[in-house]
Amino acid sequence: MSQSKLFPAFIWNRYSKKLVSKIDKPHSVGSFTKEDAAARQMRLAEGREGTVQAGNAVALYWLVDPDDGIIVDSRFQAYGQSALIGAAEVACELVIGKNYDQAKRISADLLDKQVRDRADDAAFPREASPHLNLVLGAIETAAGQCTDIPFAATYVRPPMPAELGDVVEGGYPGWQELTLKQKMGVIEEVIARDIRPYIELDAGGIDVLNLINEREVIIAYKGSCTTCFSATGTTLSYVQQILKAKVHPDLIVIPDLSTK
Repeated sequence: MSQSKLFPAFIWNRYSKKLVSKIDKPHSVGSFTKEDAAARQMRLAEGREGTVQAGNAVALYWLVDPDDGIIVDSRFQAYGQSALIGAAEVACELVIGKNYDQAKRISADLLDKQVRDRADDAAFPREASPHLNLVLGAIETAAGQCTDIPFAATYVRPPMPAELGDVVEGGYPGWQELTLKQKMGVIEEVIARDIRPYIELDAGGIDVLNLINEREVIIAYKGSCTTCFSATGTTLSYVQQILKAKVHPDLIVIPDLSTK
């Protein structure tokens, strides 16, 4: 099969408006050198996928904190079609502030959801899957260069979606033996992966404030959620359902509405 069939050209009106904006004015184009990393006392990690000869190639450059594996800055270089540029730009924005383990679990679905105009309308056309996969492959490669870096003491890797399924019977494995900070880390990771991206699509936000008596999860809403009636109804029910299913069935979510 020819490269033109694997990587077809796309009409711009098939992209979401948010994606068009990312492609038209990307902010993360560039690269880092080992000297750049050394000057900032960071680890340089690079991930490359595709080839110029094949018509589509992408390179990701991360500056990674050697103390906890957090990606503090990200840049990309891309050669190819506009979908590849858009996917790389979104990926660079998403990985900043995450550790390399979190970054390598970013999916094509999450990349797409970050630039949707409406929650139920895909940002990328279906045929852009190869471009998204090139970027995900580059993320995997860059993350693989960081596996010797220890995570922060509060970070506990949640089960992968394939391991997790829809419900964790009896709760997150070893939940009772985790420290309070580790439990908070598990809750924060599930919210970051399974809840926050969907809330942010509507300009809302959610923060984890505390875990009381090992079962009461105190959260705070941000953005549009602070004035939304569903914050104490549908949204709250959704947050609680996810945490009960993927962390522990005894958890109760309580919103702190003092900032509303």
